[in-house]
Amino acid sequence: MIAIGAGIRSLTNDELLQKAQAGDELSLQKLLARWQRRLLTRVERRLPARLAGAVSPEDILQDAFVDVFRGIARFQDNGESAFYRWLVTIVDNRLIDTIRALQAAKRGGEWARLTETESQAIPLVEMLEVNSRTPSRSIARREAVGAVIQALDEIAPDYREALQLRFVEGLNVSETAQRLGRTEWAVHKLCRRGLDQLRVAMGDAGNFLSES
Repeated sequence: MIAIGAGIRSLTNDELLQKAQAGDELSLQKLLARWQRRLLTRVERRLPARLAGAVSPEDILQDAFVDVFRGIARFQDNGESAFYRWLVTIVDNRLIDTIRALQAAKRGGEWARLTETESQAIPLVEMLEVNSRTPSRSIARREAVGAVIQALDEIAPDYREALQLRFVEGLNVSETAQRLGRTEWAVHKLCRRGLDQLRVAMGDAGNFLSES
């Protein structure tokens, strides 16, 4: 995936990051290589099994790394682990966008005859599936739509708005951040916590997320 340079192996992460932000691509390659296995494992765990044949985790990670190269000059070091958190945000967003595109192509008749309101809840149902530890039963996915719609009214307004902009309206992270007047990192946290709150609010109706 990423070529490793031999001349910079002794540099610390902070030194590599400084050189990378100054335009040294080889330093950035080396830095990403240090996180590559951990990030790849994250993608592998979150990619739904039914979509695994359509895209490989390696391809998703490679696309995310392209985003990193494009955005490294804009990265802001906000403390310990800031770079890794930034990487995770980019990888998660690339994974989410890939899953959404694949699921949109696969939906077809599976979600036929839903109302407009029900249809708007589908992306949230699917993202809850992505964040579950085991695959959901496809027979129960349709049942979850109503539960998600009801649970949305029970979570914090900030979380609800972030989820609706990101997953229902389909805005990317940058667009969502602009609409909310927040940073991109804040949007990532709002969506993650919002999905957690949504699962809790669903109560017993969320059991489909943990059944195989």
